[in-house]
Amino acid sequence: MDSVGTHRELEAAGVERRAAAYLVDLLFVGGGVFVAVSRSERSLGERALAFGLLGTVVGLLYHVAFEGSRGSTVGKAAVGIVVVEADGTRCTYRAAAIRTALRFVDWLPVGYACGVLSIRLTERGQRLGDLAANTVVVRRRR
Repeated sequence: MDSVGTHRELEAAGVERRAAAYLVDLLFVGGGVFVAVSRSERSLGERALAFGLLGTVVGLLYHVAFEGSRGSTVGKAAVGIVVVEADGTRCTYRAAAIRTALRFVDWLPVGYACGVLSIRLTERGQRLGDLAANTVVVRRRR
């Protein structure tokens, strides 16, 4: 596995940088899903439901695929952050799947409140999904 750096060299990504990456990813995935769904001849309600369901499935698969293969999504790459294992090695598909599955918990009770609180309270800036997957989101080394 490729090493991103030793534990001491890893600089945790802050909430702001992670939020910016999430917004880029939301626009990237959401925009693509919106275009696909808007071409449908179905009613507005059916298109809205399809957008929500398809957006959720595509979004989850997107995070697992990109973080598992590259360590970063389009958004994370854009803001210079990467997901790594706690020891600094590259993120695996298994770890990406675990951290992605727990996004729903991080959203509780509303608006990523648990995730932000967890990032702020943990030494390495880990949300609940990171703690379960033993991953850390760090600034990419130059």
